Amino acid sequence: MQDIIIIKAIDYIKEHLDEDLTVEVIAEHCHFSKYYFNRLFKSIIGESVYAFIKRLRIETSAFQITREYDKSITQISSSYGYSSSNYSTAFKKHYGKSPAVFKKNRYKDKIISNDLTYCADLTDKDYDYYNSRMKLVELTDVEVVYQRFIGNYVNLKNYWREFLDKHRIYYNDESIQFEISYDDPILTNPNRCITDVCITTSKPIKDGCNTMILTGGKYMMYEYEGSNKKIFETFQGLLGIWSINTHYKMDFKSRKIITKYNTINHNCNYFSFDIYIPII
Repeated sequence: MQDIIIIKAIDYIKEHLDEDLTVEVIAEHCHFSKYYFNRLFKSIIGESVYAFIKRLRIETSAFQITREYDKSITQISSSYGYSSSNYSTAFKKHYGKSPAVFKKNRYKDKIISNDLTYCADLTDKDYDYYNSRMKLVELTDVEVVYQRFIGNYVNLKNYWREFLDKHRIYYNDESIQFEISYDDPILTNPNRCITDVCITTSKPIKDGCNTMILTGGKYMMYEYEGSNKKIFETFQGLLGIWSINTHYKMDFKSRKIITKYNTINHNCNYFSFDIYIPII
């Protein structure tokens, strides 16, 4: 029950991040008192509602200023309620550099997270490298059973084990495994990254089980095959090189990037999956 409340709250915050959000409004949306909701949120997430909103606004704007070149930093920051000076101060406090410097240096040939866990070498990669491997597809809506995890992506194997142990009654040979990763560990503290692990099922779903619809529509698909060492690099290339230079317009407001697993072999460190990037 508590997980469902927090998921509902986080989704609401993400969908209304550029609006005037208050604890009262979010608590009311979740049908709980402000006092109870505030305590519950902090006990599970590890930060207050206001701190969570403030962090998400900075991190989401950071993603935008490195992609939306048709908008100025001031335009992007003002959409989240910041004045130019206040935004620069808050941004520098969070990332240790000004928005302008961050924008200029974000996508270099080599990208390394602050904790050195994630590394991407894009020296020999360009737009044509990724674009030649992209395929336009049309997906239909899919209902999935899912569980949300907050933590480092390096723990995905453990997340899946916990999820499948808990939901084994829904899993069979025909189940399809999906994953939605909401954060970039370069922009977000790796230990605060959000992931939804999901499966399809042909069995009746019990009340209280978390379900959602993976929204269909037009997507650009990229097929990945290889070890887990190049997964982070692939996502950085797709978002930092391909999506910035393609003529397609991304639809990150209403849909998310979806990963669909085809083969998972931890013993051989081999993974095959399709990455679906939503487009308009």
